[in-house]
Amino acid sequence: MGAAASNATGLSDKGAHEVRVASTEILKVAGLSGFHTSIIVDDREFFFDREGIMSAPPLWSHLAGRAKHTEAVRTEISDAGRSSMGGRALVQALQPFFEKGSYDIFFKNCNSFTDVALFFMTRQRLDCRFTRIERFVMATNPVSTSLLNRLFRAFLENNTGQAVEVDVYTTNPEAQVFNVDDVIAGIDASAESESSDSGEDDEDDLDESDCSDTERNYCCYRPRHGSAAREALMQHQVR
Repeated sequence: MGAAASNATGLSDKGAHEVRVASTEILKVAGLSGFHTSIIVDDREFFFDREGIMSAPPLWSHLAGRAKHTEAVRTEISDAGRSSMGGRALVQALQPFFEKGSYDIFFKNCNSFTDVALFFMTRQRLDCRFTRIERFVMATNPVSTSLLNRLFRAFLENNTGQAVEVDVYTTNPEAQVFNVDDVIAGIDASAESESSDSGEDDEDDLDESDCSDTERNYCCYRPRHGSAAREALMQHQVR
């Protein structure tokens, strides 16, 4: 797989950059597929995990730990176009929102990062099908997390023969206040502000054609402007 992943520092940006999205189905629960996604900018992959925003050779995060089962891995790569922004700009802008220790498997995961990163680079949103499990869990919490813990405990007890008395999954408090749409709203507002300052009046409309009517409320609308996320993004760009 080549070099290992590392924290995304020491990057440089020059010219237009190719942007792609990589996705791998990693589980299926009650008919819902769970995915790991990442964004590839030129020849570097960027993804989010417990260590924060990470950088690695393309597809590293999709193949890590699966060396013996690569034939079972089904990874899709889709072109997302080109961007004037590169990997360095991506990391600098998003690092305040995706810090080390703030990862949560449902509330702030790799798909959250890919969604925001894709919007930052190309003004597109991540396809709704990649986040169905997370949206289901968040919409039905705490019932869903309680059910998941019962399933996890039963699975572990069946495999180990030992009773499991504690919850397998608990929400990371660092992720509880995170909202993808607020971060994207901040990016959107920052871009609009820069456009207004330069005398331009461009409006970026999101494409709603890829989502059903029931899913548009979650992922394919023009986000509300979250002041906290917008101010944090602007302050970071000024520094």
